[in-house]
Amino acid sequence: MKVLLNLDFTKIKTLPRDIFNVQVGDKWANSELQHYVDDEEHIDFSDEGLIIRATYKNGIYESARINTKGKFTFLYGRIDFVAKLPLGQGTWPALWMLSDDNRYGFWPRSGEIDIMEHVGRDPDKLLMCLHTEKYNHRNYDEQYYTNLTIPKIIDGFHKYSLIWEEDKLIYLLDDEEVTRYEKGQKGLDKTPAGWPFDHPFYFIMNLAIGGNLGKTPDPNIFPREFIIKSIKVTQ
Repeated sequence: MKVLLNLDFTKIKTLPRDIFNVQVGDKWANSELQHYVDDEEHIDFSDEGLIIRATYKNGIYESARINTKGKFTFLYGRIDFVAKLPLGQGTWPALWMLSDDNRYGFWPRSGEIDIMEHVGRDPDKLLMCLHTEKYNHRNYDEQYYTNLTIPKIIDGFHKYSLIWEEDKLIYLLDDEEVTRYEKGQKGLDKTPAGWPFDHPFYFIMNLAIGGNLGKTPDPNIFPREFIIKSIKVTQ
């Protein structure tokens, strides 16, 4: 097994900019409310790891979104995140992946892999989904969609993992398989319109606020922290 990336954020005090980009801006998809910024308040480090912190000041929500687009990508292998989720109405942390070159066109045509999504309004639930041109959250008849109930998932750190093979994507929680998607399962489309997961993707770590999934936030809960302890990618 070859190790492509192995980062222990408990031993790092600044974000490695040769690996990570920080996205900034005031307007984002899904009716989200946060302004993404690049500063030490919202991208912080502690003995627990990398802290993505969301704040609410003077009527403005600020948070951080970090990705590896153009700097680190991979095709097939295993990715492990060890992370601790925030609690609170309106928080929406995610660990996910997108196509590095939009090979089949813009979203959702080139695919999206959601390794983990969580919303603070439903603290025991995890979402582990895929999005493609034919199968995405706008198509309620056919989706690659898993909604897991994990009591007390917000209590402490957990390992969120994905094993990516040519014809399947296997999701693990604390090294136990919890769901999988296979190319052509149940007669679904095997072409790139239904399975575009055949080229390099980059990964994203972010803490969104509000939006279609996060819903109306409680401004009294902030600041909130999404903590990533480590990332490891093997092939």
